[in-house]
Amino acid sequence: MIMRYFTYKLFLGLILFGLGCSSSENVVSESSVTQETERVDEPEVSKLISLNINEAVYFEFEKSDSTWDGTLTTHALNEEGEKVVDREFVAAQDSSWNDFNAFVEFLKIMNLPPQNKIEGWVPDSSTLPRRVYSFKVFDGDTTRSFSYQDPINGIRDYWQAQNVLTFVTFIQNDLRWVEKESIE
Repeated sequence: MIMRYFTYKLFLGLILFGLGCSSSENVVSESSVTQETERVDEPEVSKLISLNINEAVYFEFEKSDSTWDGTLTTHALNEEGEKVVDREFVAAQDSSWNDFNAFVEFLKIMNLPPQNKIEGWVPDSSTLPRRVYSFKVFDGDTTRSFSYQDPINGIRDYWQAQNVLTFVTFIQNDLRWVEKESIE
């Protein structure tokens, strides 16, 4: 009888031990799957273009996988003279965005040199600039910043100025933006 009791307890112990091991294995597997899913859910930004115009209008474009997404934020001065967010927009993600990548590539936005590095360019020191376009670009490896002041003045002489103005015209006039409040 004692032998049966001992055999029964041993058998029961082995079953419980086996169940315990298999359930901990499942827990480990599930956590691994959860971690892999979290990594997949957060696509890595492969390219980034930030543009601000006169420190008042900010565009931000991010490319994840093969899709570009964008935000547009405008600022205004409040009664105390402080700069505050006026309005926020997001990319409409409609057909107006189909050619965005082609424009970025064709206009060489990721590779434009700073205006002061263009051969033959001389700043107009007699007047304050009316428009300043400040860029920050990330190409997947490096981030760099550059700016253009009144590129309209050099539009006939420099392809870089033409590309900046074409890009700005495209993102302001041809891309469709949706006010953030209307989405939420």
